[in-house]
Amino acid sequence: MPLPIVEEEALTTDEADLHTSMHTGRNHRHRYQLLADSLRRQIASGEHPPGHLLASEHELARRRKVSRVTVRRASELLIREGLLERRPGKGLFVAQRTPAKVLSVRRAGTVTVIAGNLAWPTCLQAARGVQLAARAAGTEVQFHDAHGSVQDDIELIRRLPEGPATGAIIISLHSAAFIDALYGLKQTGYPFVLVDHRLRDLDVPSVVADNHDGGRQLATHLLGLGHRRMAFIGDLDADTVQARLDGMRDAIGDAGLPFDRSLVFGLTPLDRLGDWSQDVQLATDALLDLPLPPSAIVASCDAVARSVYRAASARGRQIPRDLSVAGFDDDPLALLLQPPLTTIRQPFAELGRAAFAVISARLRDPAAASEHRILPVELVTRTSTAPCPLST
Repeated sequence: MPLPIVEEEALTTDEADLHTSMHTGRNHRHRYQLLADSLRRQIASGEHPPGHLLASEHELARRRKVSRVTVRRASELLIREGLLERRPGKGLFVAQRTPAKVLSVRRAGTVTVIAGNLAWPTCLQAARGVQLAARAAGTEVQFHDAHGSVQDDIELIRRLPEGPATGAIIISLHSAAFIDALYGLKQTGYPFVLVDHRLRDLDVPSVVADNHDGGRQLATHLLGLGHRRMAFIGDLDADTVQARLDGMRDAIGDAGLPFDRSLVFGLTPLDRLGDWSQDVQLATDALLDLPLPPSAIVASCDAVARSVYRAASARGRQIPRDLSVAGFDDDPLALLLQPPLTTIRQPFAELGRAAFAVISARLRDPAAASEHRILPVELVTRTSTAPCPLST
């Protein structure tokens, strides 16, 4: 039960500093922002526990010697952050999930990185980028590896608000269950940034590579080699993969050529973190069985390209003499394939550094608009692509 408010209650040190800042012009921020900062600090310190009646807006204005408008703007800001809730006829209460939400306004602490599988070179490079940026900033980083388990990854996300970290960097898995978990996390007010995925209908900070431009570059490269029938194989449920296909389609259209949708095969594996080789083999076989098969196949990632190599070889097709193949990522696998794979290089370490910068900014100013960064990609040409045999 909240204690009664004493009419002649003295200002706390924090309140006195706020009053001085507001009325001396010592701080150029708006008064409502200063009031919100003061209330955040009190909530973060545990002075006001979850469910505690802070005050009515009228009483808070009297105690802090500010206008009702200032209190209303500050309270609305903290309500949006999930720190306060307004109960009609009663006043402003500290939100019940405060322990999770207070983390979102702390200025320093630990940042968690959640990865689907750190055995993947792409995830590992991004994690190292985070680590280097955090080390330079003097911030501790915890790494959580789901070891290829979607359920473990989702459970790690769900436990974030109760953990010790002040914010999280989450490397996307591009699945419906994963996105549902992000919706739940967003509702708690816990600060996080999503890597390799920008959600369409949930506004959370994100860092992605320019996937559309990567697809455009690959198609432009193949068009320059005389290829006109280019196929695409990939997991189209992932927005990043769809963007690669869109970039490829746009480049073909810009060249004045029709885009043949029958040459697109979407993969829908039951285990998104498992072995896709059988699905890729079926897609490759179907493409090569066409009356007019493609002269080039663009794979959504280098791992898919490896399976295309195997399927093509099993059919007696030689790369690149009979079929050009290109991938996406430029992980170490691309150089190990024979012939070495033409691919799009994603700046994974830079994605990690950028994600750390975004989450750091989010922790400094939780009320700021969500930041979305798109990093450039680079075409790396190797010997898996060659002039189209039909054009020579």
